[in-house]
Amino acid sequence: MAEIIDVTLRDGGHAVDFDWPMEFARDYYKTLSSLHQVGTLELGYWGQTSKAANTFYNLDYEKVCDVTEKSALNNVSIMIDYHYCSHNLNDYPTRNQSEISMIRMCARKEDMDEAILFGKELKQYTGLNVSFNIFNASNYSFVELTELSTKIKDWPFDYVYFADTHGDLDLTKDFSRFEHFFNVCHYYGKKTGFHLHDHSGMAMVNYREILNRSVDSTDTSVRGMGKGSGNLKLEYVLHGEIRSGLTDLARLILNYNDLLTIHPTPYELITSKYALTDNYAKEAFDRSLDIHKFESLCKVITGLNKDSYCENMLNG
Repeated sequence: MAEIIDVTLRDGGHAVDFDWPMEFARDYYKTLSSLHQVGTLELGYWGQTSKAANTFYNLDYEKVCDVTEKSALNNVSIMIDYHYCSHNLNDYPTRNQSEISMIRMCARKEDMDEAILFGKELKQYTGLNVSFNIFNASNYSFVELTELSTKIKDWPFDYVYFADTHGDLDLTKDFSRFEHFFNVCHYYGKKTGFHLHDHSGMAMVNYREILNRSVDSTDTSVRGMGKGSGNLKLEYVLHGEIRSGLTDLARLILNYNDLLTIHPTPYELITSKYALTDNYAKEAFDRSLDIHKFESLCKVITGLNKDSYCENMLNG
């Protein structure tokens, strides 16, 4: 069984505008902390500079302690998006703040070099575990990954993750593209992981594949809570592997059934097909675009506009 980092409050925050009720957040934290299969709980984004203004997109240490009630379990991770986060090191927690064990930084291809440099500074300043999460794995060719692997020995990161951001990977066919890169990571003592989205219904299939491929870690969320069509479901992973802890998790889901709900749309099948951000699917749904017209527009979206939503792309 792979190490589990649960991201319900962070990635699932997209479904509730990062405004989780504190009663739920505390219950979630207590319940999942009791599950020995779950190693780390990612509570949200740390002090981002734009987008949502609510608590779980703008965490600070006081807010983290409000959720954990100062349990000192040292099992909390926080996420930063290099594109939107503060680049002032004084804004970040350190290992002296015992609730937090890890900072995870996601980065787009165009930010890669700058993000790695900042990650080195972040690791040195905070003394925490740092995970480097590479955004949109499907946008990297084997050649690009091979070239990137030559730099791994100089990376300070404890974990290196790939995010199947648009849910379009089939790792039963695609894993060979990443295999050399992960082998190099392991050679230099870095743990590897995948963040699996479920836009094309492949999350559980991909999870079973990585179990056979010596990948160290994976992300889950309760009921798949996440952006778009959501993520690998924690309850499915527990049911398929050890099955202990399912009753406590089921109780949490029953008590917050309405809150723990996402609303995927058929448009996400199209954005997944063309490896596009699901923000295009959201716009198409809001505008009730004809699905055939939507696909014809998606076909011609290229470059940075695939990952970074451009509001003009669906006006053709």
